[in-house]
Amino acid sequence: MATTSHPVRTRTVHEPPSGRIPAVGPYVREVWERRSLVWHLARTDMKARHYDTILGKAWLIIDPIVMAATFYLVRVVFQSGTQTDAGFFIAHIIMGVTFFFYVRAIVEGGSRCILGNKTLVLNTSAPRGVFPAVVLVRAVLELIPTMFVYFAVHWVTGQPWGISLLLLPVVLVLLTAFALGLGLFFAPLVVFYRDTGTLLPYVIRIWLYITPVMYAVGEIPPAVKPILVLNPLYPFFFMLEAIFKAQTPPLVYFLWSGAWAAVALVSGAILFMRKEREYAVRL
Repeated sequence: MATTSHPVRTRTVHEPPSGRIPAVGPYVREVWERRSLVWHLARTDMKARHYDTILGKAWLIIDPIVMAATFYLVRVVFQSGTQTDAGFFIAHIIMGVTFFFYVRAIVEGGSRCILGNKTLVLNTSAPRGVFPAVVLVRAVLELIPTMFVYFAVHWVTGQPWGISLLLLPVVLVLLTAFALGLGLFFAPLVVFYRDTGTLLPYVIRIWLYITPVMYAVGEIPPAVKPILVLNPLYPFFFMLEAIFKAQTPPLVYFLWSGAWAAVALVSGAILFMRKEREYAVRL
C-alpha cells in the first residue's frame, strides 16, 4: 500500500526578547522567500487606497503636480523680479517634489509598517522585515508613473538631455537605501514611543523646505549654505539637479550620499532587527 508523503514544515521557535541581532544572512533569505507575500501585500495596500480606480491612479500623478504648482505660484507669481528661467524652474520643482515624495513615502510608511500591520505581526511568524519591504515595493510602484510625467515635462520645457542620465539609477539606489534606513530606524520608535508617529510628519514637512526642492542649489544664499549642506538630502538632490541639467556630478557627492545611505541603512537595520522579538509584546 502506497504511503502519502507530507511536506516537511520548518519549525518556528519563538524565543523571549534578548536584544540580540538575528543572523543577517538567514534573515534576508527569509524575507526574500516571502517575496510573493510582499508583492501581494503591496498591491492590496494600493488597491485599498483606491489605486485600482481611474481617479485613484490619476491622483497619484496629480498630487505632486498640485504641490509643484503651489510652489510655482509662491516663487514666480507672488515674488516680483524673479529671474529664474520658468522652464527650468517648472522642471526642477516637479523633479524635486517627485523624489521628495518618494523619500517621504518610504520614511513615513516604514515608520508605521509595524504598528499599521498589528494583526499580521501578532498572527504570523514571518520576519518583520517583510513589512518595510512592502512599503518599499509600494513606493517604487508609485514612483514609476510620476517619473514618466516628469520626463514629459522635462521634454516639453526644453531641458537638456545628456549621458549623465545613466547615473540616475545609481543615485536612486543610494536615495532608496537612505530612505529605507530611516524607515527602519523610526519603525521601532513609533511602536515604543507612539508620539514619534505624530511628530514625524511635521519634521518631514520642515525637511521639505530646507531641501533644494522649491529652489535650485545655485539659488541658496552663501550665508545659509553652510547650514543647509548639513541636510542629509542635500547631496542627493544636488546630484539629481546636475543629472537633469546634463551635467556629471562630482565624485565627492557620490561618496557623500553613499556615506549617508550606509549610516542610515546600517543603523536602521540594527535597531529594527534588535527589537524584532519585542514588537508583538508592545503592540
